[in-house]
Amino acid sequence: MKRLILLSAAAAAFLAPSAALASGVVLKVQPARHLVAVARTPTRVALVHTTARLRVGQRVALTARKLRNGTLAASRIRVVGRARTVTFRGLVLARSTSRLVVSANGAVIGVHRGSRSTSSARDDEPRIGSTVDVTARIDEDGDLDEDDAAVFSPTAPGGQIEGRLTIGIGTIAVTSEHLSLVLKEPAGVVLLGFATGDEVLATFSQGTDGSLTLTALSRDDNAQRADDDDNGGDHGGDGHDGPDGGGGGGGGDDGGGHH
Repeated sequence: MKRLILLSAAAAAFLAPSAALASGVVLKVQPARHLVAVARTPTRVALVHTTARLRVGQRVALTARKLRNGTLAASRIRVVGRARTVTFRGLVLARSTSRLVVSANGAVIGVHRGSRSTSSARDDEPRIGSTVDVTARIDEDGDLDEDDAAVFSPTAPGGQIEGRLTIGIGTIAVTSEHLSLVLKEPAGVVLLGFATGDEVLATFSQGTDGSLTLTALSRDDNAQRADDDDNGGDHGGDGHDGPDGGGGGGGGDDGGGHH
């Protein structure tokens, strides 16, 4: 926001947070929730609420406002082309020899590893809990095939995950289409207003022993809920990007359209 001070008054008004312009590559689509993940730069991914019908790999330009939990609500999206590759930064949540599951600013992304490069083919890398820069090819079905997963940092202070909430005793679980992540509740915390089955965006910290502890929780089933001020007492989101936030870019535009 400080950089906006350097702009003219007219430009500053045009770029106000309530109608910010952004562009990037669609990284994940959840039609039932009207939620997409857009890789905006090689280090930033945005979760965007929209009713537009989009596909993974489309390059888009969008007008959106930032909501209280840090996600975006799009008022206009225009498809301007298609990317054949994408690069994004994220936190490794799970891995196997054939699949890598990464959280990029809350969006849980699955990447096929069958064609990964030699530099990322070691069985012990990347480790769970590390931050990685993933470069992947996007096939015609919208699946991501890893070209490389370079470790940016062997450890991360925490991250975010969006998904369906299950409340346990002393823990919660947030389940996406790729995995279920269990988070410890801090002592003495009561999650007022939340119920099992809610669609949420959870922020967590990671201890030195690898354990994950909930630090913020907000509803994320639609743009209105994401912008509500009721965020579960002391676990309210502050709208800041999580440490696992990543973004990306791609090449090979071959068309466009409007949504």
